[in-house]
Amino acid sequence: MAIFCTIEVIDALKDMKFPKTKKEIILMAESVKNISEATNIALNKLEDKIYNSMDEICKNLKIVCSLEVRDALNNIEYPVTKSKIMEYAMKNKFSSLVIQSLEELPENITFNCISDICK
Repeated sequence: MAIFCTIEVIDALKDMKFPKTKKEIILMAESVKNISEATNIALNKLEDKIYNSMDEICKNLKIVCSLEVRDALNNIEYPVTKSKIMEYAMKNKFSSLVIQSLEELPENITFNCISDICK
């Protein structure tokens, strides 16, 4: 599973059969009770095309940083490097989804705020 999907997106679309259009994906997600506004916004930002897999949807959601990642890094001190972020994540025992997301960060960059990480 691609790493930029939140658990909510994955849960909302878990029974989806592919291929599906953006509109069909949004309609399915909206049929799920208690879907967050953030998830609706993320799905509405999908590229307007036909999707053949959940991975394809998740890759297209890279524009939205997982709310879990934002929450996980809420108390980290900036500026920070990827290695310090990974150390912090392991020490605080974040979910595997968060760890996998953070592993995708580029090396040799200093992040000055959460916006540098979640573009």
